[in-house]
Parts: sequence; structure tokens; C-alpha cells
Amino acid sequence: MLSEIVVITYFRYMEANEPTLLYDEIKAIHQELHRVTSFILELRREYTVLEDKIELSTSDVLRLLGISKASLGRWRETNSIPYRYLSSNHVVYPFKGLYLAVKTGRATFKGFRRLEALQRLNAYKDGIIKGYMGDHEKHIEDL
Repeated sequence: MLSEIVVITYFRYMEANEPTLLYDEIKAIHQELHRVTSFILELRREYTVLEDKIELSTSDVLRLLGISKASLGRWRETNSIPYRYLSSNHVVYPFKGLYLAVKTGRATFKGFRRLEALQRLNAYKDGIIKGYMGDHEKHIEDL
């Protein structure tokens, strides 16, 4: 009989206090979710800043896109891709601008494999950023 009273009392207590316990758990989950979301947004901002700073050399572009020097020269002549001179004979290409030019089709020619080029550019960018952040750096051939 005493055990039944204890059990009944316990269940009445749980029924009365369960909504606040559930609310507290939901509130704790919400706070943790907010913390994770903030962390992801911060990483995304840092990632974007790094992405904006990546520049490729002429040899990087030729190797990644599998194009000839003549094709790259034509793209520069027609302003299909952004570039800048570091010196009289050294040109660099901003990653973001090159990626957009390939993606939108501004930089293309007959037989050019756009999807493969975009995949190789993404792999290159990820390798650069991972290397910058201290992770193990992979060569593009390994990706």
C-alpha cells in the first residue's frame, strides 16, 4: 500500500513538473543550436575571406583547366577572365573570377569540359584552404 502511494505521488509530481522539464530541455537544445549556427556562420565568413584572396599562376590555370597557353591568351584578350600583372611577365588570376567565368560559360571553347574544370578548381581551392588552416595538404593530382 505504501509503495502504491509513493508511485502515485511520483507520477502526480512528474505530471505536474513535466512541462517545465520539457521546456527547459527544449530551451537548452535551442541555445546549443544557436551556438552551433553562430560557429558555422563565423567559419563561412573566414572561408569567404580566404577564397577572395586565392590567386592562381598561369601554370596553375593551364594545369587545372587542361587548356593551352594560346587558349588562356585568347581568354585574356577577350576579357573573358579577370587577371592582373604582378610584373611585366608574371600574370595571376583571381580564383573567384576565374571560377565564375568558367561556370557561366564566358571562358569556354569547343571540347572544353566545364564540369570537370569546376571540380578541379574546387579541389584546388579546398586544398589551399585546408593547407592554410593547418590541415594536411594534398596535391591536386591526389584529389
